[in-house]
Amino acid sequence: MGKNIAIIDIESNGASTSYASIISIAGILVSPELEVLDRFEFWCRNKPGHVPDPYSMWVNRGFSRMKNSNMSHYSMMIEVHKYINKWSPCLWTGWNSIGFDFVMLQKENYRSLFPIYITNQNGNEHSDFLPVARASKLFYPDCIKTDLSPKSNPVFRLDSIGPLNFPNLDKKKLHTAMGDCEVCLKVMRKLKKSANSIFENSMKTTAKIKAKDEIEKNKIFTTVFYFYGKARPYVVTYLCDHGKYNWPMVFCLENNPKDLMSLDYGSLKESLKKPGKWVRALPLKHPIVLEPSYGLKTDLYKALGLNKLTERANLIKENKEFAKKVSLALDEIAQKKQDEKKNKTTEELSHEDNLYAGGFPTPKDRNTMQEFQSVDDWQKKYKIISKIEDSRFVYLGKRLIYQNDPKALPTKEYEQIHSDIAKKILNPEETRFTTLPMAEKLIDDIRAEKDISAEKLDYMNKIDQYLKQMRQTYEKVL
Repeated sequence: MGKNIAIIDIESNGASTSYASIISIAGILVSPELEVLDRFEFWCRNKPGHVPDPYSMWVNRGFSRMKNSNMSHYSMMIEVHKYINKWSPCLWTGWNSIGFDFVMLQKENYRSLFPIYITNQNGNEHSDFLPVARASKLFYPDCIKTDLSPKSNPVFRLDSIGPLNFPNLDKKKLHTAMGDCEVCLKVMRKLKKSANSIFENSMKTTAKIKAKDEIEKNKIFTTVFYFYGKARPYVVTYLCDHGKYNWPMVFCLENNPKDLMSLDYGSLKESLKKPGKWVRALPLKHPIVLEPSYGLKTDLYKALGLNKLTERANLIKENKEFAKKVSLALDEIAQKKQDEKKNKTTEELSHEDNLYAGGFPTPKDRNTMQEFQSVDDWQKKYKIISKIEDSRFVYLGKRLIYQNDPKALPTKEYEQIHSDIAKKILNPEETRFTTLPMAEKLIDDIRAEKDISAEKLDYMNKIDQYLKQMRQTYEKVL
């Protein structure tokens, strides 16, 4: 008997996982047999001083519900965590959940002083159903209907997959958090029947330790990489771990390892930088690991044959020195890229987007944050904040107080945070986050579109009014 599965979806006020914030989150808890057990859906107000991206708000149609919600962002996060704790341990999944939803949730946890990785710790596991759907479509073309891109590749957007496969679907729910959860569940049920072998295999790689075991124990296997809008099958074998990032690196067996083993270290290193990679990272975030027979259906691998592919895999397994050289070369390449990136970066990271660069909280600070979450009174929360040693989390704690009960802050600290926000969102320069000038320009560009609908124009006008009010609030302090 497997774990229960929690399908989640997030709607945000922008496309960037670093700078947008959650305005709606929904979840559906199902049994291993995909029977519904529980669900939740929350909408919240926009964070004070946070500029919503007009185009994103148009896509999810969430502006009115965000603007009129009686729930603050922090209150929503509290309620979400209640469900996370109630449902755990389980398998957390969604549609592009690893690429977007879990990243958003982790960063919002960080900014709200909650445990960052709560959905993949303490018995919980992470998965992503989008790669499963792509692999299913690749090997079982009739398992699900999709639109085609201009290049004739399957399109895996829920807003097109839903209506194509489920005619009675309520289209008004598309691009809402609960609506997308429901479509994801329908697709899961469909593929469990029509591409069962891939569905079941995907359940074996939902935890890092399980994924690593599957990758290393299979001498030869088929995986799927997705790039340039297309899913592509590869027959591979495990080669080594990346020296810097600890990712499993797999050798693509259409290449002859003898040709590469004969290279000196410098030439080997240069070959790793060239297009047409013969080694690829297979991060332990729910990889696709299938029998080699799947890949052997393609002309390339069919021509090589299983015996030749196995022979190459055996050669890789026997040559440990080659694996060490590749790992070291990858480490040096990654370090050089990182150093170059550091040299090019002149803009300092702000406290709120410094999750990975600044490191994680110490055990002592984590305990203090738990104390912070345990009290309801914001005056008491302010006193607790002073006990945190890491300045990032002190600032984030005060930001939470500013957003929820600004009177609980001393006047000077309130004014400082208010001024910081004003300088940030009124900045006339192009930035990595949405500023008021950038949002206002985008609205003007959208309103100037040819054949713009009355609905879209009205929507932009409403967002424009909201931004004008925000501008009035923050211009006063400059």
